[in-house]
Amino acid sequence: MKKNWAFLTLILLTAFVTLTSRLPKLDYRPMHCDEAVHAVKCNDLWQTGKYKYDLHEYHGPTLYYCTLPSILLSGAKDFGETTETTYRIVPVLFGVGLILLLLLIGDGLGRRAAVCAGVLTALSPAMSFYGRYYIQETLLVFFTFAALVAGWRYVRSRNAGWAILAGAAIGLMHATKETCIIALGTLLLALVINTIWHWRFSGPRVVWRGYYRGKALAGAVLAGAALSILLYSGFLTNASGPLDSLKTFTTYFGRAGGHGLHDHPWYYYLHMLAYTHYVPGPWWSEGLILLLAGIGAVAAIVGKGVRDGYVPLLRLLTIYTLLLIVIYSAIPYKTPWCMLGFLHGMILLAGVGVVALIQWLRFTPLRVIAGVLLLVGGYHLGWQAYRVNTRFCADYRNPYVYSHPRFEVVDLARRVEDIATVHPDGNAMLVKVMADDYWPLPWYLRRLSSVGYWEHVPEHPDAPVIIVGAELQPQLDEQLQDEYQVNSYGLRAPSVVLWAYIERDLWDKYVDKRLRSQSAAAEATPP
Repeated sequence: MKKNWAFLTLILLTAFVTLTSRLPKLDYRPMHCDEAVHAVKCNDLWQTGKYKYDLHEYHGPTLYYCTLPSILLSGAKDFGETTETTYRIVPVLFGVGLILLLLLIGDGLGRRAAVCAGVLTALSPAMSFYGRYYIQETLLVFFTFAALVAGWRYVRSRNAGWAILAGAAIGLMHATKETCIIALGTLLLALVINTIWHWRFSGPRVVWRGYYRGKALAGAVLAGAALSILLYSGFLTNASGPLDSLKTFTTYFGRAGGHGLHDHPWYYYLHMLAYTHYVPGPWWSEGLILLLAGIGAVAAIVGKGVRDGYVPLLRLLTIYTLLLIVIYSAIPYKTPWCMLGFLHGMILLAGVGVVALIQWLRFTPLRVIAGVLLLVGGYHLGWQAYRVNTRFCADYRNPYVYSHPRFEVVDLARRVEDIATVHPDGNAMLVKVMADDYWPLPWYLRRLSSVGYWEHVPEHPDAPVIIVGAELQPQLDEQLQDEYQVNSYGLRAPSVVLWAYIERDLWDKYVDKRLRSQSAAAEATPP
């Protein structure tokens, strides 16, 4: 009983520390273009109450539906009043949920291993960085782990309720992102391999008949299908949504095949996790997790050093994680957040590895040395997790930063909003944006009601404020009739630049207002 209370306390404490460390400054990092797109899509759902799935882009709807409570609790009356925190708190909570789920699988991983896995989940720079990203990945990892945990509880209890929860989690996986098919297929293949392994090397055959209970299986299928259909159909307002969610795999497999902007070599993810260094700048590594995961995998395979862990489950986790690594490495299309699925599997194995390492070291001095090294390595992981979310949150020298907007996009948006204060129309001032690549500007200009977007220069381009991409600037200059003040703003490194054109008279009014404000502030300051 004391061990159970200690386990519960340590997991809850780890979850609380993780929550409090990931909440501060959620609005500090500029919104990634993907985050901005999802925020706009969520706003459409919020304002209209309807969701229509696009089988070519944007992924599934769970992210948007899970955000609605956050919007309602924020008190925002419209899109302009929502903030980065309104949206990013959703993946933060699901990231903390990954730690809380360990409470239900502690008797499978081993309680000590589960606590260590919880700590490493909190300390992992990648899990921390993308756990504050308003994208689907953290939700997908959570629902995947929830399916595994509920399946484990069903195996232990034969209670149909757990089977239904596992089915519901699978349905939510499907309603989150197309890559769920990789996780589900890999988990099924790992289960088959693990079963054959057990039959061949570990003892008597598993009697599967006892697990395949008709009511439990039917409940799981119905729960998963019902949730997926409800969400993809926008709660029965879009009949084509569920079918489109199946058609989309044609698009996804075509994109995954490569020949695009996001193609990377097979070692892309492993290299990023093992060691990255951009000069000048710090070096980054989650090598400790990789090393401990390797030790945990060996312990699971040989069945020694796992203490109270359940070896067949640990072997299943090992096979599943290895298969995920191989598959994601083989797919040419790679974005760094896609590695969270197998990284989480590695973290779970790393928790097992910590316990096995201490078990295998028989002499107390060696255990002390190992403990000190683990503490130092854990501190280094935590320090990196802090830096990726602060000093290097939008810096190209951060390996997890991928096609990220620079802080200048925030400066541009503030400048346009300041200009609107001296325009007769105020926030209804006309703004024309012309560029092939302008995201996340729709997020940053959300408080202005008259913003138009073009991927070409329109016939009559003049407006109080014009924002144009460098590729269209020469054509724009030929067609302009008014006089403008022109300034450049870096959108994304290394060379994506936007040019802001502000009508000369409007610019003069803005400068005059600033000078008067500065003069008034200087007079109000005591000598």
